Amino acid sequence: MVYNNNMKDYINKVATWLLDTNKTGLFLYGSVGNGKTTMILAIKKLIEILYFGQFGVKIISSLTLSELVRNDEANFNLIKKSHLLAIDDVGCETSIVKNYGNEISPLTDIIYYRYDKQLFTLITSNLDKKDIEIKYGNRIADRMNEMFDFVAFTNKTYRK
Repeated sequence: MVYNNNMKDYINKVATWLLDTNKTGLFLYGSVGNGKTTMILAIKKLIEILYFGQFGVKIISSLTLSELVRNDEANFNLIKKSHLLAIDDVGCETSIVKNYGNEISPLTDIIYYRYDKQLFTLITSNLDKKDIEIKYGNRIADRMNEMFDFVAFTNKTYRK
């Protein structure tokens, strides 16, 4: 990751959220390749260091969540209930998954659960608030607005 003024700003916003917020979630969004996933990995590492490895952040891609709903619902439910959860690339997954004739929306299911339980949740996405409402509906968007601090990653890709 390249350390520049943009990254310094993102780090300050994340640190403020970690130390001084009443929201249980952090939603990092922006274009591809600009450090969102790297920031989640850094938060995971920080938590592991601070708590001597007793606590860890479970990181999973939204695509994997859809596969788990389809093929391993028990594991999906364990992940949904994780104390500390990060979901990477929200918006890439299929909104609705069929499982034995039932239609399940993995992200919606997770957000409802974690919102009700006020669980620590990190999300990365290329979708902004408006796109979230279009893809998942206003009920989820409204819950996410209450649950998450949103940090926009506005720089161009670091990938070469």
